[in-house]
Amino acid sequence: MAATWRLIYNPDADIADIPAVPAALAAGRRAGRFLPARFNHPDTIVIQEIRGKGILAGADVNVDAREAAKNGISIAAAPSAAGRRAPRPAGTLRLEDITARAPAACTAAACDPDDPAVILYTSGTTGMPKGVMLSHRNFHAQCSGIVARVFPMRPDDRLTGVLPLYHVYALANGLVASVYFGAALCLIPQYSPALLLDTIAATRSTILFAIPAMYMNLLTLARVRRTGIPHTLRLCVSGGAPLPRTVLAEFENVFHARIAEGYGLTETTSAVCLNGSGECCTPGSIGPAAPGVEMKIVDDNGCALPDGRTGEIVIRSAVVTRGYWNNPQETAAVLRDGWLHTGDIGFRDRDGCFFITDRKKDLIIRGGFNISPREVEELLATHAAVQEAAVIGVTDKRGEETVKAFVVLKPGASVGGKTLIEYCSMHLAPYKVPKMIEFRDALPRSAAGKILKKELRAGYVDMRLMRQGETAPEGGNG
Repeated sequence: MAATWRLIYNPDADIADIPAVPAALAAGRRAGRFLPARFNHPDTIVIQEIRGKGILAGADVNVDAREAAKNGISIAAAPSAAGRRAPRPAGTLRLEDITARAPAACTAAACDPDDPAVILYTSGTTGMPKGVMLSHRNFHAQCSGIVARVFPMRPDDRLTGVLPLYHVYALANGLVASVYFGAALCLIPQYSPALLLDTIAATRSTILFAIPAMYMNLLTLARVRRTGIPHTLRLCVSGGAPLPRTVLAEFENVFHARIAEGYGLTETTSAVCLNGSGECCTPGSIGPAAPGVEMKIVDDNGCALPDGRTGEIVIRSAVVTRGYWNNPQETAAVLRDGWLHTGDIGFRDRDGCFFITDRKKDLIIRGGFNISPREVEELLATHAAVQEAAVIGVTDKRGEETVKAFVVLKPGASVGGKTLIEYCSMHLAPYKVPKMIEFRDALPRSAAGKILKKELRAGYVDMRLMRQGETAPEGGNG
């Protein structure tokens, strides 16, 4: 591991993860972090499928102490007062006190490479979050076998850290990889398109890992500024959600930097393939399987399908998790015969490049036909007034599944639902055309930027939350 890793420290950034994660691993502990909700929920606590439960809560978090006690959960609540003289959370130590007494040399605790190093909770895009166990071996395989060979970093690289470090995308490719390769990491305290653009320019950043929405925002800002666009980026990676092809082409033209679209899961310690990692640069593709990664397309019976046939993507590699924390039932559902069943639908072309067409659980079945929501979303995104769209299947008055689109318009744009439906009718087969259009100011997203389609469905209830007077669901892991 490189010894020249540098952190370009922004004093306004929360860098708690920087010492916390490596320190926990060196001490032989399991690191984990979970963002329960975007807003404060009074009298609400989060129940996770763990033993020895505890909550470390910020000053602005309201935790129901009575419910926590009933469920055997200890609470360490940060005080609202700030400063060095402020009281510390119960049962905790200040970082300054620890470092002042720490010896110069450090000896890491011995551990099994296959022991869990980090437990990361899935975003719950299709169900309740599950604690993914990622081992020391998983992270080493990710850095040495995939990052080093697919999008290699150099000691003189400067990464801009704009994604949350409690998500595998930023943790594996940002924090862990920058330490492994000795690259510099610049943290951004609070995301805004202007701050991101200014930081890239000020630090002469060479690598950016971001989500599609951030690339869209950078483009919008670049159109307004027209000058001062940084051209130091040599590697841009997009992940977490599909990247519209129109955005990819315009970004490369404006920033003189190519975007590689990656594919991976929390269960695979981030990326397992990247469009442009080899000779495969087919637009819309996620690329070939990375070195050391086996990927194939299978039918509902687990039988391999030939190139060009659509089925479920399954993965086998040293980067694949051993399962979900204290959840053998869900582990057995996704890990079968040594293969991780991703739930993603796609195909492989004759050049070995993979294409994602949709999530298995998001497929819409109408009149016996399978409809890919992504196909409809991609078309809607080409309309001049549409910024982004999300498509789901809903039940109509006859009890049949039909297509509904949620649309966010570009600032200042105006268009009617009937016009968008007519636009779709001009380019799609009749059974794929949305029957309903609902306009939104924004689409619900996870912390990683994925659109949470489950929250667009009527009657959605977040099962991760337990309110006063309720008890944790049997076998729940939310």
